[in-house]
Amino acid sequence: MAKQISFGTPVNDAERWAFSLLADELPDNYILLTNVEIPTKSGQAMEVDALVIGEWGVYVVDVKGYIGRLDAGLHAWSLDGRQVDNSLAKANYVARVLAGNVKNKIPVGVYAPWCQGMVFVTGRKGEEIRLEKQQGSLSIYTPQQIVAALTKEWGLTAPHSHQVTDEQKEMVLKTIGQVALVEQRNNKIQDFTKLKCLFIQSGLEVWQAEYNPGGWTAPWLLKILIPTQFADQAQSESHENQLREEFKRLQALTGCSGVPYCAPLIQDGEQLVLPIRMPRGVPLNILEFEKLTTYQLLEILRRSVSGLQQIHRRGYTVGGWASNCVFISDLGDVEFIDIKDNLNTSEDTQAYAAGFLALAEQTKQPRVYQWYRLAAKGGTVDLDALRCDLSALIDNGVCDTLPERVEITTGAIIDHHYKLEQFIAATPNSQFWRATHIQGQYQCGVSIYTKVEAKWPTLSNLYRSLSKLHHPHVEKVLGFGQLPQSDELFITRAWEYGVSLDELPEIQLGQPVMWFTQLLSGLQYMHQMDIYHGAICPKNIICNQEKAILVNFGIGLDIATSHYASRYADPKFWAAEGDAERDLYGLVASFISTLAPVSLQGDGGREGIIQALNAFDKQWFGEKTFDTCMKVLNFEFDARPGMNYLQAFDVVDSLV
Repeated sequence: MAKQISFGTPVNDAERWAFSLLADELPDNYILLTNVEIPTKSGQAMEVDALVIGEWGVYVVDVKGYIGRLDAGLHAWSLDGRQVDNSLAKANYVARVLAGNVKNKIPVGVYAPWCQGMVFVTGRKGEEIRLEKQQGSLSIYTPQQIVAALTKEWGLTAPHSHQVTDEQKEMVLKTIGQVALVEQRNNKIQDFTKLKCLFIQSGLEVWQAEYNPGGWTAPWLLKILIPTQFADQAQSESHENQLREEFKRLQALTGCSGVPYCAPLIQDGEQLVLPIRMPRGVPLNILEFEKLTTYQLLEILRRSVSGLQQIHRRGYTVGGWASNCVFISDLGDVEFIDIKDNLNTSEDTQAYAAGFLALAEQTKQPRVYQWYRLAAKGGTVDLDALRCDLSALIDNGVCDTLPERVEITTGAIIDHHYKLEQFIAATPNSQFWRATHIQGQYQCGVSIYTKVEAKWPTLSNLYRSLSKLHHPHVEKVLGFGQLPQSDELFITRAWEYGVSLDELPEIQLGQPVMWFTQLLSGLQYMHQMDIYHGAICPKNIICNQEKAILVNFGIGLDIATSHYASRYADPKFWAAEGDAERDLYGLVASFISTLAPVSLQGDGGREGIIQALNAFDKQWFGEKTFDTCMKVLNFEFDARPGMNYLQAFDVVDSLV
């Protein structure tokens, strides 16, 4: 692409099309001066359509938009039989004048470059033109030949060919005069000065520019649309509408983080310009995030998701997720410079997650990178949950370096906040500890599970949901995560005073009904939220004088199967049951196995539990409650969505 300097405005469409072709097709080291005037000795100036300073010579090009059959001779020309001016004679005369001017200015010992005239016959944008030259050496060319004639030796009319030096090019420019001033004028758009062309293609240009209204400057991007350079009117109007729509989007998103500021559109009759403040920082594709600390990575992710949320809440989407269109500053600011609004919010979130996944994995925080992995596959669109997790990690503090593996023992620190104080219980794949929150100095429970990497996405969603819900008879989750350099999972929960249902030293009258009713209300609430326990057994029910609490949601199956569930939760029966029915089965079986003598339970399997239930007095138990429990144990109970469990078991009054 040649360097073009416009001294004046093209007078017709033929000139505009010709200049565009020459600027696009000529090499980078060529200089194209358009609508320039050459001074004569008398002081009169002669206008030249185009002056090309090339590799082999300086060409005075006269542009003619002739359409039809052109018969060009040395002295006379005709177009479709009509006499027309011999433009080559005029171009050669101007070339001789220019050559004389250059010789007068050139220093001793430097040769003047070869100057010659040339005619460019355009036809109708390169079509509908037929050229016949009476002499093949005449410098008259159609669009199919013009570029080659200007760049090859055979296009010269000189007796000897010599390449034009940089010094000779400079002398030609000095002869023309004020080239630098004209170039500076051409690069000014109001108070914006174009510095570097970043993109150019058939009427669309993107320039790096600076804004300098006074004693200070600021970097900007200029998106420039030149209607006359498009192939047709429809294409020009389509691109103009797109640029105007982009301006409307940026204006509508003013104030959102992540959206660059844009100035009002500039339209001066020849071009339409959208100024956008240059984004700070570097594109995401060249960001060296391996050198960033964990805090910096988390801050970048938090700002990116906050910006995306703000854009979505105003009814727009980004769409332009190419890595070179997302900029990250040194302070962690994130800007999206290609807001297309061409996706729905779910697709936009998925594209965002895929674009930032590598950065998220660099944090080495499972709560973070597991969300991005899942979202990149379309598995979640919960931006609120991600932003909350990022804020919690930043506010609570994480290590910048990969922490050492934690040895589970008294005094160990879990997640920088929880100190293990007392071992409570263990199974082959789990441990339960009483711990102290170091900053808050209050007691809490910490469960640690091994070999749960495969379950992580499901458990992460489950415990994220539990942390946002509250029911007095469901465990209150305080923290959830993965221990460093291991596949061990930890869950911290509010400390509940009491013992498991099967370890109660004594049971007072009325307590079982109270506990059972409370847990039923908790299960109904969780099931309405599509949250299921999956392993209800006496070990996962904590009781005290006032209430009972369900613990170990979704995990702790090993605790269940190592105790009562191994006897009454037959996998063959459970395979055909829904999640809600399994939870209700576990709850009913847990209370019956706890209240009935072991001698009545046989082998402790399902038949034994049913046998133990039949040993109870139906009137003492309550007929409807008894019948519903029997249906649950026989897998005949259908837990329909929205069902009131308390009414189904006839224990509404017991809750009161």
